[in-house]
Amino acid sequence: MARPGRLPQRIALPFGYVVAVKLVTRAEMAKAGGEGCDGLWLVDTRSILVVRTLPARRKRYILAHELGHAWLDWQHYVEDAA
Repeated sequence: MARPGRLPQRIALPFGYVVAVKLVTRAEMAKAGGEGCDGLWLVDTRSILVVRTLPARRKRYILAHELGHAWLDWQHYVEDAA
């Protein structure tokens, strides 16, 4: 479990769908395709990128938002497996 004020490094959804959480620089975010974004969901690697220089409250908000995208992809993953 993450310490207070820190984001987890990974989040496990049911059925073995693990999401990695990575803090990145703005340059790394842009390189990943999220120029100008504070967060990004990468379905191919099941990774959530969050800009590391954001205030803690904003990081948590961004993580929750991107986790919503991950959850939707998880639903497709489960439906496709059935």
